[in-house]
Amino acid sequence: MSLLTIVQDACVRVGLARPGTVIGSTADHVKAMITLSNQDGRALVRRHDWQRLIIEQTFTATATTTQSGVLPSDFDRIIPGTFFNRSQDRRVAGPLSPQRWQSLQTGLITLPYDSFRIRGNDIIMSPTPTAGDSMAFEYVTKYWCASVGDTDPDQTSWVVDTDEAFLDEELMTLGVVWRFKKARGLDYGEDMQEYEHRLASLAGTDGGQATIDLGVSDDASSLTDPYLTDGNWSIS
Repeated sequence: MSLLTIVQDACVRVGLARPGTVIGSTADHVKAMITLSNQDGRALVRRHDWQRLIIEQTFTATATTTQSGVLPSDFDRIIPGTFFNRSQDRRVAGPLSPQRWQSLQTGLITLPYDSFRIRGNDIIMSPTPTAGDSMAFEYVTKYWCASVGDTDPDQTSWVVDTDEAFLDEELMTLGVVWRFKKARGLDYGEDMQEYEHRLASLAGTDGGQATIDLGVSDDASSLTDPYLTDGNWSIS
């Protein structure tokens, strides 16, 4: 799964010569496909929370509203419902809307639980957390490719032919094909449809899906995810 193989396959599918190299090529169609594959990679990052692009971030809270420097440089978006105060065993609610956040700043109400908002590339929290509390959340990285052999993505675009994508190669090849045809004024409808079908199929199975039990059953499997209230508790 590399830039070279993606562009080579795309060229064959649109009836163009299969290049031996990509980066540094002077052929207009090859240069176009590099640009289009970068475009497709960045677009796919936004289309789905791909499990291969999800990273856990942990930090130690300070006794301030603004938790500076928490968001990493590759941060694209937070995964909703994953922010927890591990020291207090509580979910951190949010992200709050700007309107909700400003209503809290009036002092008319005070939330009884941790909440957060992302603003100015910082996490801001209300009420002010306790210094030293351990916090954690998951986020989607904006990186989607890397040098061959790297175990994690660390690039937002291709650099050399052997760079590898952390996204499905066939999906990216289909993306280059329909985008190239569209850019050249050719009929791309069927190619785009095939791309969308594969995207939907991959997104539907990516990382597995939780089983939702809508009925009552004596089967032990229905008891594997009981509801527990937030906070510390014990049974004596």
